[in-house]
Amino acid sequence: MTISAVVGRGAQLALWAVVPLTVLVLLDDLGHPAAATARYLAAWAVLVLLPGTLLWRTLTGGRSWAQDLGFGSVLGLAWALGVWAVFTGVGYPRQQWMATVGLVLALLPLVRRRSPERIRWLPVMVLGLVLAAVRVFVELLRLVPLPPAQLGRHQDVWFQLGLVQVLEKHVVPPDPSAAGEPLIYHWFTNALMAAHGQVSGVGAPEVLLHQWPMTMALTFVLAGWAAGELLSGIRWAGPVAGLVSGVFAGGLRLTDEPGVDMAGALSIQGPTGTLAAVIMLGLVGPTVLILRRQAGKGTWIALVMLLVLACGTKPTLLPIMAAGCAVAGVACWLLERRFPLRVVVLGLLCGGLFLAATSTLTGSTGGSRIQFLAALRVLPYYAVVTGDRSFPTYGGVVVPGIANDGLWYFAAVLVAWYCVLSLPRLLAVVGITLHPTRRDPAYWWAAACVAAGAAITLVFSHTGYSEYHFLRTVIHLGPVVMVAVVARVLGDEIRHRKVWIPLAVSLSGGVGTAVVLNQVWPAVVVTNQREAALDLLGPAAALVVAAGVGVLLIRRVVSPRHWPRALVVYATCFLAASSLPAQTTYLAVASYGAVIDRPVTTGQGTRIYLTRAEQEAMLWLHGHAGPEDVAVSNVFCMPTRYRPGCPNDAYWVSGLSGVQQYLGGWAYAPQNLAATNHTRSYLSLPPPWPDRLADSLAAVERPAPELLARLRDQHSVDWIIADLRAGPVSPALDTLAQRAYANSDVRIYRLR
Repeated sequence: MTISAVVGRGAQLALWAVVPLTVLVLLDDLGHPAAATARYLAAWAVLVLLPGTLLWRTLTGGRSWAQDLGFGSVLGLAWALGVWAVFTGVGYPRQQWMATVGLVLALLPLVRRRSPERIRWLPVMVLGLVLAAVRVFVELLRLVPLPPAQLGRHQDVWFQLGLVQVLEKHVVPPDPSAAGEPLIYHWFTNALMAAHGQVSGVGAPEVLLHQWPMTMALTFVLAGWAAGELLSGIRWAGPVAGLVSGVFAGGLRLTDEPGVDMAGALSIQGPTGTLAAVIMLGLVGPTVLILRRQAGKGTWIALVMLLVLACGTKPTLLPIMAAGCAVAGVACWLLERRFPLRVVVLGLLCGGLFLAATSTLTGSTGGSRIQFLAALRVLPYYAVVTGDRSFPTYGGVVVPGIANDGLWYFAAVLVAWYCVLSLPRLLAVVGITLHPTRRDPAYWWAAACVAAGAAITLVFSHTGYSEYHFLRTVIHLGPVVMVAVVARVLGDEIRHRKVWIPLAVSLSGGVGTAVVLNQVWPAVVVTNQREAALDLLGPAAALVVAAGVGVLLIRRVVSPRHWPRALVVYATCFLAASSLPAQTTYLAVASYGAVIDRPVTTGQGTRIYLTRAEQEAMLWLHGHAGPEDVAVSNVFCMPTRYRPGCPNDAYWVSGLSGVQQYLGGWAYAPQNLAATNHTRSYLSLPPPWPDRLADSLAAVERPAPELLARLRDQHSVDWIIADLRAGPVSPALDTLAQRAYANSDVRIYRLR
């Protein structure tokens, strides 16, 4: 090896090192020791990145280092899930790294050798990864400090944390909030978190709140890069797709109000939705190869691995995949003039796995139904204009605020605004109208998946507004496909002045128009349909007019032969670029807040607020309880004090302690969700196990020797958790049980 080659390799390693060093510095600011973060990153590399990249390269032959790493970062999650199940099941969870060693020894000799690539895009990838890490840090992670900081964290954080805790001990998990009941939920994401924590030795709260979201942010860049490059076949599309997927995946926001979510699918309280969006990008790899007839048996193996991972990650994934396969199947049939057997097999795999997972892995869907326009309930001005404040799923086939008063004009306004909000993703559908992408079934599949995610959201109603997870599943796929369409149409012609100059003009025009609209569009008080239409759609209409004017100006430098394609491409770029100013501003403001160490809002006074003493008590219990211990408590609701009809979603006891609850919150229990009957909120229903509620309250408020003996002997209860904020605590507990811990808010007793 020459000296220049050695220097080049050293420079590449130095560039790669910037990414973990950035993560170490950022997480150190949140209280994570550098050694713990290093162990976690090493566990991620050993459990996911290395085996996934090796598997993808072996199974599909590999096409570029970026695709191997990007699709491997997703395929590795499927591998890690299987390894977790085996090693946790046999009682050696910390030895999961041994599976990777065995895989490397087995597959490395089989990997097709090729000459080293010139990684000229490496600086751009490192830049994208660093920006993604900074973005998730300033916009998300620093707002949710580690326990026991006093804070109002979303109740789902504790629910997810409880699942991670139980999956560190069980391969077939029980419901951590109802002893003896099976867990009916899509828990594969939580199992992967548990695996990372087991190998690295990092605690479950640290993994869920900070470490896992950080690695998912990096994965969005890697997988988005790979998907854009493979779908388009153009190398420069990869870097752009990686950036829009990992850094600029927010919605289109032209005015300060109403607000728009800028986080994409990244979420601390919804890690299953985050992983679903990652898997959707990963599925691009094998699906595109299959649709283009470039797949061997190994590609099908990779596809099945990802589909199995999908079936236990989010119930939205497989229906979206099936919809994409249906459209792609029709496209293949028409384009190829023969029956698309491969697409039918792909669709049957999706349907079969979805049905197989329904009874055990779907979860949290009880009480859901088909209800058109139910998603409008949470859109701006719906409640003000319609007066409808009904619970989710309540009403007939159409959401009652629209159907009862015939407000169809207002419904059209809200649907149009919903489409404008999702414009950076829905532009992916442009691909099926252009040459040469319209003759490629892969683009039909991708466009159909994006359209299905957006459309199903508008026809489905979930008891907790989770119909929006269909849109979130494709929230990163959409911009990636849009980039691939533009790259495929422009190709290498982008080097020509008559192509890149108009492209730069359209991008600049989109950015400039969005900035001007944000500054000059007046804020109004909305009280009726007309005012809502003007406030929501006025800026969008102005943007479309500006895009049309810009494209007409560009026409002067585009040859007539290419005009139809150029019209669509430049208009697409103009509209897509208009989403960048708001996202850049949001990132800049959040970054400034991090630099000056702006205090985090504690949420004191909100219903989800927890005191430091409550959290410290549960962390103490986590360190002193046995792995199979069971606890009874008087905590079921948020806010903490119990009363009939209170919001029954208190999962922080099981989440922080990791101790199995005799009865905790029951909001997400399948029986509770199904009991809403589309007329009541799942948060206000009595528990499916009223005897457990009575026993739990009596054990804390009115303990009797016979009751405590029955709980200990028949239900294996070891601990009594008495929260003074939840209700009265009997002094008799000090004589009937052994006080093990006490602070200003919580007392913990050990049953004798």
